[in-house]
Amino acid sequence: MKMYFYFLFLFLVLQCNGNLNLPTNTIQIPSNRMYNNFIRSEKYYVKQQLPRVFTLHGPSETFVKLPGLTIPFYHTQPLLYKIKFEGKCFSPHSKAIWLYLRLMIDDYLLYINRVLPNTADRYKYIGEYPDNDGNDYLGGLYWHSNSVSVITCSFSDIIYLNPGLHVVDVSVRGGLGDSGAFPTYVHGGVLTVEMIEYDQYADIGLTPMNATFSG
Repeated sequence: MKMYFYFLFLFLVLQCNGNLNLPTNTIQIPSNRMYNNFIRSEKYYVKQQLPRVFTLHGPSETFVKLPGLTIPFYHTQPLLYKIKFEGKCFSPHSKAIWLYLRLMIDDYLLYINRVLPNTADRYKYIGEYPDNDGNDYLGGLYWHSNSVSVITCSFSDIIYLNPGLHVVDVSVRGGLGDSGAFPTYVHGGVLTVEMIEYDQYADIGLTPMNATFSG
């Protein structure tokens, strides 16, 4: 009897799923998607911050690279990069500090699905705010504190890159001009990069891109 009700329930669920009333913005995944997206290779790379402690001495409109985390890659097929940074951010101050961390690809700053030059006027290319402090909330990591504190500063991003030579870095800057207290510190950082090569006919919802800026 229990098996009867189980199969009856399963039948009703399948019948209902055939006539779903989905929101208009729903992304529907075809049932054969897993077969179309065959992974040809998958590799991991890990690098540690050296020296272990990086000192941020003052505010800046541009980012500087954390030492020891640069990883260059060369590949002849498009690869999906899954990149994660994790470290500790420390403020010894009982007054306000602002700190931003962001991934760099080929010396460009990664803003979710595009790259921008590491220049003081890059806010012009986003246009949402008339300054870098407002726009640098997008992606990466933003930390604000008003007390002596240490946090785990962790963030991740993905980018699907065309074949070629590509260099991954993690960068940092202090914000809000003279309003912030310094120095602040980033230490013990670890950069992890997972690289995935898909079958040439795979549809993963992303298109391979070049890490170049076109204005």
